[in-house]
Amino acid sequence: MIRIILFCSALLIGYYIQGQNHVDALRYSQESLSGSARFVAMGGAFGALGTNASSTSHNPAGISTHTTNQFSGSINFSDLETQSTYHGSKKFNKDRTLSLPNLNYVNATVLDPEEYGDWNRWNFGIGFNRLDDYNQNTYLNAEQNDHSLATVIENNAQGVAYDNLNNFRENLAFNTYLIDTLGGINNYISYANFAKKNQRYTESQSGSKNEFYISAGTAYQNKLFLGITIGFPSIEYKKATTTTESNFNSSIGDSAMLRSFDYKTNLAVSGSGINLKLGLIYKLDQNIRYGLAIHTPTYFELQEEYWASMTTDFKDEDQPRYDESKMGFFDYGLYTPFKMINSLAFIIRKKGLISIDYEYLDYGTSKITSEFYNYTETNKDTKYYYKSTANLKIGGELRIHPQLSLRVGYAHYGSPFSNNLNDARKEYLTLGLGLKVKQYFFDIAHVNSLSTEDLYIYDGANAASIESKNNQLSFSAGFKF
Repeated sequence: MIRIILFCSALLIGYYIQGQNHVDALRYSQESLSGSARFVAMGGAFGALGTNASSTSHNPAGISTHTTNQFSGSINFSDLETQSTYHGSKKFNKDRTLSLPNLNYVNATVLDPEEYGDWNRWNFGIGFNRLDDYNQNTYLNAEQNDHSLATVIENNAQGVAYDNLNNFRENLAFNTYLIDTLGGINNYISYANFAKKNQRYTESQSGSKNEFYISAGTAYQNKLFLGITIGFPSIEYKKATTTTESNFNSSIGDSAMLRSFDYKTNLAVSGSGINLKLGLIYKLDQNIRYGLAIHTPTYFELQEEYWASMTTDFKDEDQPRYDESKMGFFDYGLYTPFKMINSLAFIIRKKGLISIDYEYLDYGTSKITSEFYNYTETNKDTKYYYKSTANLKIGGELRIHPQLSLRVGYAHYGSPFSNNLNDARKEYLTLGLGLKVKQYFFDIAHVNSLSTEDLYIYDGANAASIESKNNQLSFSAGFKF
């Protein structure tokens, strides 16, 4: 079973911390179903269709299918429910967020074929699309006697002189007397050796991955559509965690003096990157379209800030003991996986359509780099823990009135973990409506998503099962001119 180490031991380089691992590589490589209301209502299956603002970040050829200028934007309301199961104890948490999934402008220049020949269209676009949302809170609480964070800290400290302890965890425990030396400067005992305790864990995540893009496309005989997109993605991510152990009993030795301890971590990551996307859409006939898109790996330059603190509360002391680390800083690079998308769409009597997208990518090819640290082992872990996977998207649209359309979709994002080490599949069920009034259009979509995965709050802890259900309501509006 995989043990996702959320708080790995720090390697200090001056005042810098090297805490990046394969979990970071996966987090910033993944994307979710997000975009305009029409796009998400059809499960994101737009690779062979185009004529939609969000499709530009998936198949750039979509921009060349536009025949008029267009401006559009969206707003999204999200209601996320997280259920955690830890040592048989279930806890629930709800979060509500408001976001702007996309804002786009397309300039379409349709040329006279008699004057300009077969290449009769040159389109340009610029905009913003949200690629992933990190907002989620998780809460665990259980009474158990299987393991303790204090034991992990004690074991990690053994054999290390107290002035060389990890400044972001073990040293904090030593300075607050959660651990202490016994018969030598590198032999330790823990004051939290209990047969049973209450263990709580809270995790608050926030932020998003967004992409500003510039796109251009052309069409040949209104049959072959080509496009190119230069993407400038950005990441803003924050995570705060608190691990608490308390209500101790069946104590050993001096452990009876300890009431509780808290270990807190704070992580803030920001950065930007660049990528290139190429795509084509080809009309096999009037009713069948094929799409192909290739995404180069995105290269990110990320900046990380990290700090931690420890508080211990002893019965015979008036005030709890507290210590915190200095702020850790580190800059590093990340290459996300290459992606290929194959798409097929069927137009049904100009009143309906069915579209299918198949995305292939290999999370094991993600790579972390730095001028200050050799990430060879981290990148080996990435190849071991993660694998190639596929995302399947299916969407349909039915025009029930010249101005009104119904939409439905399904998307399945495969698990990135190899050898069944974990399960992080995501499934989306989508519904939507579209209304056209002259040059204006209004779309609404409802997205229901479900994902499950195991969470390990520290190395050696039992797995907590995390089930996330997300209900989203998206609204889009735009006009053509």
